[in-house]
Amino acid sequence: MLARTILTILFVIFLQGCASSQWNASRWFNDQPDKIHFDLNLLNSDGLRGQLDGLTTLSYEFCIPDNIDSVDQVMAIDPTLVVYKHSSGRVQCDDKQYLAMGHTGQRDFRNILNKLADLEYVTNIQEALFE
Repeated sequence: MLARTILTILFVIFLQGCASSQWNASRWFNDQPDKIHFDLNLLNSDGLRGQLDGLTTLSYEFCIPDNIDSVDQVMAIDPTLVVYKHSSGRVQCDDKQYLAMGHTGQRDFRNILNKLADLEYVTNIQEALFE
């Protein structure tokens, strides 16, 4: 009986610590790839975020090698992509890379982002901020 009481008290203390910290259970259990540098949990099932009266898609960007095979491969995965030969974007593509930009306003956007992150040459997918 005493052991059960102690375990219950420890469990309550643990839960209070989790509630009072920045710990986010949905993020902890999320299998979001490390290459994706924005929170997919902020998007609804349609790939939109924000207030109900002003939902918007999230645009993202990443670098790919400057060859047609890479362009074809990423565009086959994500039909929203636009590839820029002469722009480094916020992700700072170098002179041997192209900038690729897409958005979450598409069916199965999570799966698409995961497939892009699985590509060896995609090292960093960031939110594209237009200013």
